[in-house]
Amino acid sequence: MSISSLHAQSVAPAVKKQLPADERAYKAARAMVEPEARLAAMRAFIRDYPKSKRVHSAQESILKTLLDSFPQRAAEIDAQAKLWVKRSGKGTSRWDRETYAALLLAEAGSSGVDLPLAEKLAADAAKHLTESAYDHEMTLDDVKNKMPLPKPEALHREFANTRADALAILADVYLRQGKQARAATLIAEAFQLDPLVDDVNSQRGRLALLDQDNALALDSFERAQLVGALSDADRKKMMELYRAAHAGSDAGFAAEMDARYAQLFPPPFTAEKAPTASGHAVLLELFTGSACVPCVGGDLAVDAVLGAYPRSAVVVLALDQHIPGPDPLANPNSVARAELYQVGGTPTFVVDGEAQDFNGSSRVGSRKIYDKLSTAVNARTTAPSQIKLKLSATDAGGVVKAHADVELPSLSEIQKELVRKTDSGAGASEAGKKTPVASAPGEAAAPAGSEPEPRLLINFALVEDNIRYSGENGIRFHRMVMRALAKPADSGFSVALNESSSLDASFDPAAISQSLTSYLDGFEQKNDRFGKITFLTKDMTMEPQHLAIAAWVQDSVTHRVLQSAYVPVGEPQKEAE
Repeated sequence: MSISSLHAQSVAPAVKKQLPADERAYKAARAMVEPEARLAAMRAFIRDYPKSKRVHSAQESILKTLLDSFPQRAAEIDAQAKLWVKRSGKGTSRWDRETYAALLLAEAGSSGVDLPLAEKLAADAAKHLTESAYDHEMTLDDVKNKMPLPKPEALHREFANTRADALAILADVYLRQGKQARAATLIAEAFQLDPLVDDVNSQRGRLALLDQDNALALDSFERAQLVGALSDADRKKMMELYRAAHAGSDAGFAAEMDARYAQLFPPPFTAEKAPTASGHAVLLELFTGSACVPCVGGDLAVDAVLGAYPRSAVVVLALDQHIPGPDPLANPNSVARAELYQVGGTPTFVVDGEAQDFNGSSRVGSRKIYDKLSTAVNARTTAPSQIKLKLSATDAGGVVKAHADVELPSLSEIQKELVRKTDSGAGASEAGKKTPVASAPGEAAAPAGSEPEPRLLINFALVEDNIRYSGENGIRFHRMVMRALAKPADSGFSVALNESSSLDASFDPAAISQSLTSYLDGFEQKNDRFGKITFLTKDMTMEPQHLAIAAWVQDSVTHRVLQSAYVPVGEPQKEAE
């Protein structure tokens, strides 16, 4: 990739806020790759910061490290699992922890870990997880947190999903113990409760194989992949069954799965067309994860934004993260962009550089997220802008070449836009509005209420729209995925105020695809979160017809985005002004 401009110079990244001591200690412990060193560091962290909110994650990391690297330490694993569950509290927190601990123990059972504790934990969760108990606990939580009480039908759906998942995990333990009849009874109940749980369908498929019902096994494995995660062994068996049922060919598999997905998950709502924009194109950044369940509602809400608003009004970047699990659509640039905004969880919505103060949801809650997003977006698209940004992108023999022309007003006008966009930040987090931001490296932070001199920069992103990938949260099609940046995520190219600038960037999709695959190869072997893992896919080949370029003007002092633009590769120039 390269970028050049007669008027543009590289700008250094802004100073980042210092993390609290416990966060720094936890991050350092998590960075330990050698298993024994990680165990020692996590235990030292818990000893030094017993009241940190990261203690739960540290205890989980200890258990996973033991299971992954030291399965022979049965007594140590048993004690750690019991300790982790004991410290979970009561009610739904305990039941969730019991089922998850049982799942971890069961999946490691073939490595020498005893299964009785997994059975005990899963059985205890299933025993206590009744609808009346679940409703009582959830109501108490909502009252305590001053949240509106959910409608009865929504509460029932949540209970059905939670209990079905718990029953599936207990059934998995029974199957591993050879107790087929007991597992079958549980899966029958679980499927009646919620047929869209991946573990329920996986176990249903395995039971069907034992009964030599290949048609039901294939149907169940396909459903499991469409609604969530499917193990490598089950996926291989699914493809064997599919080829056996289709004359040895799997050529039509993807198309058939697309059709099934559309039947299982029709659009949850249709958004009305948005009002006409004033010339300011909003940059909506979605920090999401294919293993993140609450990201489902966020992904669908952003899909609705893409349908309701023209790209001259809203430019979307989807930046996948390895949160809460590994995500093959994540890349170093998307992870670094999250660090710029200090994103700690998914989904996170950032509108014109301001993090929004609302969370994710299931599919049924996607409309509420869309309403909040549209409120934040409309507050900005209706505000006029004196910044002009014209963007074009062409395919030059397999290399994408992007060109941008930008015209900036005077310093006073830029400062007015920064203040106006800050004040109109409907839905922005209060912390994001009130926290003084850092100035350029080597300078003190700007005091609250002052107007620091803006330092504007421009960056380009190569975007791939409509990627097909069945992630663990059940989202099959991923929109506006950021594949690469022209400059580092916290940097860009500075442009002078009250001047015109021309910038050029080039992206080589083939080389970027190879780089992304190498990144995933390395992440599988060495990362600071999960230990050794295996991605469901590492095919990062990009579809040329789905490529586009996004560009934006951002203040490196406040992170406010003042203008953005988007154009598919090969289309005529698009202008935002």
